[in-house]
Amino acid sequence: MERLEGKLVRLRPMKDSDYEYFAALKNDLRTQAWNQRLPMANTAAMMKEKFEKAAKRPNSADFSIEKLDGTLIGHIGYHEGTPRLDATIGVVTGHEHWGKGYSQEAHELMLHYLFEERGLQAVRLWTQSANERGVAAAKKMGFKVGARFRENTIANGKYSDTIYMDVLREEYYKSRGMTDRIGSLK
Repeated sequence: MERLEGKLVRLRPMKDSDYEYFAALKNDLRTQAWNQRLPMANTAAMMKEKFEKAAKRPNSADFSIEKLDGTLIGHIGYHEGTPRLDATIGVVTGHEHWGKGYSQEAHELMLHYLFEERGLQAVRLWTQSANERGVAAAKKMGFKVGARFRENTIANGKYSDTIYMDVLREEYYKSRGMTDRIGSLK
C-alpha cells in the first residue's frame, strides 16, 4: 500500500522527519495508552528504530497519518496474525486532533484496505476501559468486545481493563451497505 486518502486524512509511508512527533506522542501521558508507569524518555531515534524493526515483520505495515494540508497528526499500522486471515490494528493521534474525525477516517481507510485488498476475515484492536471515547468510536465502526482483561494496565493513575475488540468481514460489509466481492466461508 503506497498511500490511501480520504476526505480528511491520508495514510502515507513514514519519513525520518516524523519520528520526533511520534516520540512526543509516546512521551505524552494522554496518548501513552498501555502503561503509564513506563518512563517517558522516548527519542526520535528510538521511535525510528522501533518502526524500522516492525517494518521487517512480514504481513504488516505502519503509516503516518496526515491531514490533507500535510500536517502530521499520528500513525496507524497493522500486523496480520495469520496471513490473509486476521490482523490487529493500532492508531495513535495527538490529543489536539481528537474528536475531529481524523482517527475514525484513518481506521476506515485501514479497514477498507485490510478487507478489500488483503481479503481478511477479521480485524482486531486493543484499547482500555479508561478510553471511553476510543471504545465508543470502535463500536461505532462495528467493532465488538471479544474479551476483557481486568485491571491489567494503568491509565490516569488508576487500574484499567484492557478491552479486545474485533469486527468480522461480514459485519464490516453489512454495516456499510457494501457488497463483499470475495465473500465469507459461512
